[in-house]
Amino acid sequence: MPLEIAISIAVLLGAASLSAASAPAVILNSGSTNTAGFRLAVEKSGDAEYAPMPRKYGPQSSSPSEATRRKLPDALVQRFYSDLESAKPIASLPRERCMKSASFGATTIIQFGGEETPDLSCPNARNAHTRALMRDVEEIRGFFQSR
Repeated sequence: MPLEIAISIAVLLGAASLSAASAPAVILNSGSTNTAGFRLAVEKSGDAEYAPMPRKYGPQSSSPSEATRRKLPDALVQRFYSDLESAKPIASLPRERCMKSASFGATTIIQFGGEETPDLSCPNARNAHTRALMRDVEEIRGFFQSR
C-alpha cells in the first residue's frame, strides 16, 4: 500500500474517532400515553439541551415546546461521562426486565460513542452501571425541571 493511501486512511480514522469522542451523549425518553418524552443532549463542556418530545398517543399540545439550553455543573457532567466510560461497552449492559404501566411506562436510553444502552428505566435494576447511569439521568433531567 502506498504511503499516501496509508496516511489518508489514518487521517480519516482519526477524524472519525475524534468526531465520535466530541459528540454529545444523548439521553432519550420515549414518553408514554400520559407523559411527554424528551431528548437531552449533554456535551463534555457541560452545555446541555433539553427538548420535550410529543406524547406517544392521546392529545398533543397545541403549542410546540421549545428546547432549553443550560450549563450543567462540572461535577455532574464529569460523573456522568465517567459512569458512561466505566459502563462500556454500553450496548452490552444487561437488559433488565420490569413491569411497566401501560399508561405511564416509558423507556430511557443513552446514545454515546456510536452505541446505545438498553432501557435503563427499571427501578429495580441489579446492575451497578445501570443504576449509576439512571441516577445521572434523573439528576440531569431534574436540573432542567427545577429552573
